[in-house]
Amino acid sequence: MITLIRLMMGFLCLLVLPGWAESAPASTAVGQVTLTIGASQVVRAGQVSPLVRGSTIQVGDRIETSASGHVHIRFVDQARVSVRPNSVLVVQTYHFDPVDPTQNAVKFQLEQGVVRAISGEAAHQARDRFRLNTPLVAIGVRGTDFTTQAGPLGSAVVVNQGAIVLTPLGKGCSASALGPCEGARARVLSASMGSTALVYRANMSEPSFQPLNSLKGTDHITPILQQEQQGAAESSEVVADSKEPGSVMSLLPQRSGLVWGRWQTTAVPGDDLTVPFLEALRGNQVTVGDGYYFLFRNTGVPQLLGGVTGVAQFGLQGGAASYRSPGNVYSAASLQGGTLGIDFTHDTFATTLSVNSSVTGLQTFSSTGTLNPTTGIFTNGAGSPRTAGAVSLDTLQAGYLFNKPLTNGGALLGATLWGR
Repeated sequence: MITLIRLMMGFLCLLVLPGWAESAPASTAVGQVTLTIGASQVVRAGQVSPLVRGSTIQVGDRIETSASGHVHIRFVDQARVSVRPNSVLVVQTYHFDPVDPTQNAVKFQLEQGVVRAISGEAAHQARDRFRLNTPLVAIGVRGTDFTTQAGPLGSAVVVNQGAIVLTPLGKGCSASALGPCEGARARVLSASMGSTALVYRANMSEPSFQPLNSLKGTDHITPILQQEQQGAAESSEVVADSKEPGSVMSLLPQRSGLVWGRWQTTAVPGDDLTVPFLEALRGNQVTVGDGYYFLFRNTGVPQLLGGVTGVAQFGLQGGAASYRSPGNVYSAASLQGGTLGIDFTHDTFATTLSVNSSVTGLQTFSSTGTLNPTTGIFTNGAGSPRTAGAVSLDTLQAGYLFNKPLTNGGALLGATLWGR
């Protein structure tokens, strides 16, 4: 009886798409192309064929898009994948069992380029059985709509809905496994963190949270994820033409409010957040700084300062932290979480922050102070730890630098970026 139910459910799933049963045998087809732009092809068993609307997708298929190519695929469990120009995506595993979710298994390999993936029933029912690998990282999902960019030297992810878990491949994280990898280098990125990318480069010890407007194209992690807005239109298989051949559009609303710059040419250990001072200065104005960290604000966003009331709660989007020894030697530290609330009615702020380093262990501190409603700059005056920051003109982002003196004569210091 159970076998009969499984067969009936599988047959019904294939009827979800018009023409599905006529276009491919149920035993081999796992997806169908619903839209193509430009030239793209599929490599199957050594044979190359062009992709057109209605083409079927099978396990083992290698989908290759040209500089003008763009392909949308709907899979048997209603998952949707958009393969952007100059991309290569391999469907390594795709099994959907609507009766027994423990048998679900989905795995993609993004060899290069950009892919947007919207989870279907297979991933929703068995999140521990979904995996997207790039050459450097493994990505698992928690019921998700996300966009991934991959190259030989780096990977970056933004999340439109839900959350993902990103872990560098290597010890404790095998490309052959299913589901998210756990461990000290695993990082979770959720849509609630705003316009934040989770980035891993080949020379990094661990992934880094970075604001979208700080991504630079120095090592194949280009500003692709931030070039243009496309919103929810693509979810309905509607794709706007790009402004130039080969450009790729992001799916996250942008909040280009704040960016951290540094005065020194070379970043100190623990700083994966800042860009050089002159680079951050382009089109922006400096708000606060301490001689190393400088917080820049884009004046081109809507000016809402002075007109906002109530208490706004911000989530930590990214940051940088270091331990400075009494001998002025820097070593990397990491941010472990925190809170930031800004009371726009009473012009005050309150924050907590947890910082960890191999020298100090986990240190948690809190700070309160006042906000200038005209400039959006906030500070705790002469308090300890020293805290100074600013909100973006649209009040959707905030950032502050901190300096926490320690009893041994050293200090924990760094910069944070927050969003709501």
